Amino acid sequence: RSRGLGDVYKRQLKGKVIINTMAKNKISYSTVGFRDRNVQKALEAVAKAGFSQVEILGQEPHVADPLCEKQLSALKSCLKNCGLSARTIHAPLKKNVLGAPEEEWRRGVVNVLSNYLRFAATLHAKDVIIHPVPNPIFVPNSNHPSIMNRISEAVPRSLDQLIPVAAREGVRILLENLPYPCNYPYLGMNELKCLVDDYPYKQLGLVIDTGHAWTSKKDPSSEIILAGNRLRGTHLQDVDFDFPDDNHWLPTEGGLDWTAILKSLNSVNYSGPLTFEVYQARRGETPEQLASLAYKLGKSWSEGVANKESI
Repeated sequence: RSRGLGDVYKRQLKGKVIINTMAKNKISYSTVGFRDRNVQKALEAVAKAGFSQVEILGQEPHVADPLCEKQLSALKSCLKNCGLSARTIHAPLKKNVLGAPEEEWRRGVVNVLSNYLRFAATLHAKDVIIHPVPNPIFVPNSNHPSIMNRISEAVPRSLDQLIPVAAREGVRILLENLPYPCNYPYLGMNELKCLVDDYPYKQLGLVIDTGHAWTSKKDPSSEIILAGNRLRGTHLQDVDFDFPDDNHWLPTEGGLDWTAILKSLNSVNYSGPLTFEVYQARRGETPEQLASLAYKLGKSWSEGVANKESI
């Protein structure tokens, strides 16, 4: 059910298939793959692997707070010296979600996320990835009957406040599907697509995390189809087929059907970045090796040429 990356490259690309929209995509790598070092060292490693675009993680050890003045100038200089563009910014995780069920918590989050939208604009990033709802581990009385309604109401209320900020700053918010084992709303693309369709295309879209989908017992390809034309970002990662645990393995190292995933991206005319969010080694690879392997794989996908057995 899984196919090693080496198997892909051992073949000589006989019987090539052109994936029409893949040629529009540029590959990107998340700094989460280098959580063992600061953001400057992470950017240097991403560039060394061959990438020209990067997703910057908005938490330790990278950008735990939006940078300004000297720190911001240093980050911009690092990006320039590395030949990288900050394609996406991943806003802080954990409790920084749109659907905070307590109003004081929610207002604080809106303030934090507004600052990250402004920070993204200073780096000329196009998109800011935000989690719509909290992991139940961060919610007091997470099973209380009122929680689901409070989250459902909080998400659009937060968006109503953040969309004008995104419009002023010229950036777009991307909402991510999540793998939490609960019945909270807005975890999958079915509900998320209905949500974003009520907002301007230029300010709000969706990002598919392939591993999150399978961990939630959803087919990533079907989730891509559901997202449709609002899909503007990807987190490409692989997981175990039978016992997925949000593994964040290199694509083709787990059990996901990458043939179907790439065909689904093509079918919705996806033209956003192919962003690898990989940080767990399946076979003892170093972070540098994982990034290098991801670059080679992504390059073959973005050029739109692959073996019929791998796409």
